[in-house]
Amino acid sequence: MKTLASLFVLTITFAVCNRASGKNVSHCVYGTTLRDLLKLAGIRRGNIQSHARKLQQHNVDQSVLCKLTLQQLKDIGIAPIGDRLKIFNFFSKDGNDCSSSSCQNNGICRDGFRCFSCVCDPKKGYYGPSCGQKCPCHNGGVCKTKPTGFECVCPPGNSGDLCKTKYLTEDRIVNIETRANELKARLDQCEQLINNLQNQVTDLQSRPTGSWQLYRANEVLNKLEKIDQSHQQPATYTQTIPITLPNNTRAIIISIFCNYQNHNGDAALFYVTYQKGNDNATAKAEGKERHWNVHANAFVYEQMIPWNPTLPNELIFKVIWSKFRGGIYNWYRVRLVGYITSP
Repeated sequence: MKTLASLFVLTITFAVCNRASGKNVSHCVYGTTLRDLLKLAGIRRGNIQSHARKLQQHNVDQSVLCKLTLQQLKDIGIAPIGDRLKIFNFFSKDGNDCSSSSCQNNGICRDGFRCFSCVCDPKKGYYGPSCGQKCPCHNGGVCKTKPTGFECVCPPGNSGDLCKTKYLTEDRIVNIETRANELKARLDQCEQLINNLQNQVTDLQSRPTGSWQLYRANEVLNKLEKIDQSHQQPATYTQTIPITLPNNTRAIIISIFCNYQNHNGDAALFYVTYQKGNDNATAKAEGKERHWNVHANAFVYEQMIPWNPTLPNELIFKVIWSKFRGGIYNWYRVRLVGYITSP
């Protein structure tokens, strides 16, 4: 059977709308499972669990279900023609819901299954399903939209629901100074990487490094992703991750945290990441990690990626090979450490 991994381009938001069986487009809500979707499609209760397990083994979620043909559903292992027709007819009618979205204040729209969600720009100071509500956080706190409302992400030295409480003590000031020195050392390393980047980004070769500006972001770009798979077939996985960046961004710095658990077996995770539309060899970053006879292991890659302001502000992250034996899961998380701008 031909592999289906190349067909499955998964988005970062795993959500569907609370009216999936209707025709109106609404905001996405979280927590709906493949079993719930199959039930909405009219699959008999006795077949739902079996079909959901086969879809999960091929890393299929609702965004992929909208693109599968009847033959591809059969190749996955959903044999009954009646069930395949129900799934195809139910999911294939979903269009691009972002075309009718109402994201406000520079909010970024993410397409879901018969629904859309908005990613709010923290610099604008808004939150909510459509980014239309003013953030009430104090002292430079940033609103993070949640299904129940919002949560204030407070800067160092503040705490509380609205970041009104200041808690800097002498010990914390000393700790902050220590961390600032550590950050300066890391920034010095980044400046060295900037110098090396000149032979990769040709349009910056004539610019002196002193004109560049490095900004610290420390933003988690995706949730802790789980790569589930069978013990026989290696898993591949692709994400398209939107990032809010200034127009004069020339490079980004990301960290990839990976973790896997197994029991005296072997585990591996190979990946490659780059800006969407810029997948040439000099613009890619990759990581390869493999271990034998370990109970659990974690590792972090911190890498710099060239950024072209004429291309989409989207990061492509591909797991090109993942394998484990005697294990449970592979996990990873992508974090934006910072970005580099120039005049």
